[in-house]
Amino acid sequence: MTTATFEQDAAEDIGFGRTLSAGIRAHALPIGLTAIIWIAVHATIALTPDHREVDFASFASMFLLMTLPTLLLAVTIIRFVHLAVHVRPKSPLSALLSDLYAFFTNSRRLASGIPLVVGLSFFLEAFNQLKYNIPVIQPFAWDQTFNTLDKVLHFGRLPWEWLQPVLGFPLITFLINVNYNLWFMVMWCMWVLLAFSPMPSVLRMRFFLSFILAWTIGGGFAAVLLSSAGPAYYSALELAPDPYAPLMSYLNGVGETWKLWALDTQQMLWDAHTGKQNIVAGISAMPSMHNASSLLFALVAWQMNRKAGIALAIFATLIFIGSVHLGWHYAVDAYLGWTITIIVWWICGPIARWNQRQSWTSNYLALLKQLPDKVR
Repeated sequence: MTTATFEQDAAEDIGFGRTLSAGIRAHALPIGLTAIIWIAVHATIALTPDHREVDFASFASMFLLMTLPTLLLAVTIIRFVHLAVHVRPKSPLSALLSDLYAFFTNSRRLASGIPLVVGLSFFLEAFNQLKYNIPVIQPFAWDQTFNTLDKVLHFGRLPWEWLQPVLGFPLITFLINVNYNLWFMVMWCMWVLLAFSPMPSVLRMRFFLSFILAWTIGGGFAAVLLSSAGPAYYSALELAPDPYAPLMSYLNGVGETWKLWALDTQQMLWDAHTGKQNIVAGISAMPSMHNASSLLFALVAWQMNRKAGIALAIFATLIFIGSVHLGWHYAVDAYLGWTITIIVWWICGPIARWNQRQSWTSNYLALLKQLPDKVR
């Protein structure tokens, strides 16, 4: 038996179970963090008088039905882009199917990605439950303050008023809404790209720690303390005068001839808030996690590839514009979201570098390097 054959047989004896177990240990920091947050969120909700009851089993099953197809689509998009940019096969469909099979049978990728995606899915489940109960924990009380602050910071006019002469055309509004709706898919693509990376890195750990902390601080603590609904609901909150009535009138007018998903979603969220629809969906404007996370995507992409960084910086800018133009957010919602992202990104850098030096990471990396080429 040659040395190469012996090493290959030894690597094949490792087994996926052992690799996955090592992967879970290597990701103990983000997994442990999400577990603590999950427990804290559910305990907070349970201890809140008159909290909104959610059947965990039915919600979890619905969440999985949404998550699994989204995960599959995100993987398909990432691998298609990889093939189109780097491989350029003569038979794209055949190459894509072969590549997807290789991806989903790749022990190295699966052992690294499964622990993170499962942990993050539980994290988002907890976040959705908390967001659903924010008005119960802390009723909306800050909208007028943020409206005034927006006006003070933007030279006596509201941000949407500055944007309207440039963006107030149906086609432009429609395209802005399309970009805004892409956010969810972009988030999942970033998850897949980094979670299923064949070799864990400092940047990868920094991203996931930053994501978890930004959403915990911004979408959790700050969202409760600064509970607000957003410009789209100014009238529904019976706040007067309503400076967003002209904006919403324009959007509803556009919605008569162009599909504006923002309007349908805003109505659905309000119906859930008032009990007209039995769905777990919450309203929270401050801070804007769309804007916070979009900046995080751009920061990570910039470290990976300058062109990708520029593309996602443009995407983040358009998300900001859309959040204001579509009535979702006050501009100050984005400013606080960006501030939180920058702070946690700075904090998580040293933590990720420390984690990379620990035995659980180095042992896992050594194990991955033993795997034969055919399963990498």
